[in-house]
Amino acid sequence: KIGYFSGSITHNDDFNLILPVLKTILKEYKNVELHICGQLQIDDLKDQIVIHPFMDYRKLPELISQMDINLAPLNSTLFNEAKSENKWVEASLVKTCTIASNTGAFKECIQHGKTGFLCDEQKDWLTCLRNCIESKELRNQIAQNAYDYCIKKCTTMYTAHSFVEKIKPYIHKNICFA
Repeated sequence: KIGYFSGSITHNDDFNLILPVLKTILKEYKNVELHICGQLQIDDLKDQIVIHPFMDYRKLPELISQMDINLAPLNSTLFNEAKSENKWVEASLVKTCTIASNTGAFKECIQHGKTGFLCDEQKDWLTCLRNCIESKELRNQIAQNAYDYCIKKCTTMYTAHSFVEKIKPYIHKNICFA
C-alpha cells in the first residue's frame, strides 16, 4: 500500500511530478495499491487505486499507519522550499517509510537511505519505490529509524527541556498583589 495524502487541490502539480512513475509501478506490480486522500483525479488503473475522502486530521494517522510507503513529492519552487517536514514526521511517528522530494525541510531532516528516501528525478522515485516494494525489511528498517529519530528530535517530550533552557534567561519573575 502506497499512500499519498495531499489534503488539498493545491498539490496537483506536486502529484503530477510522480504520476508517470506511479503508473509504471502500478503496471509492474499488480499487488500494489495506491491510496489517495485528498482532491486528486486519476482516470486509469482504477482497480489499483483507493480514494479516501478528505478527512479530519485526527483520523489521518491511523490511515497513514496502514500504508507501507508514504509519498511526499514537491516541485522545486520557492514556496515549496519553505514547507515543513510534517508529512515525513507524521508518517515516521506511525512507523511508515517515506519517499520524498529532495527539497526544503525534507532535504534537511531526512537522511537518505537511513530515515527515508530523497528523490531528485523520476528515475530516483522509480528506484526507491521498486526497492521499497520488493523489500519489506528495508521499509521496516527505514520506518523504525525514522520513528526513533522523530521521537527524540521532533516531540516535545525530548525537545522541550532544551527549549526551556534557551528561553530561561529572558524570563522575568512577575509578582502580582491583589
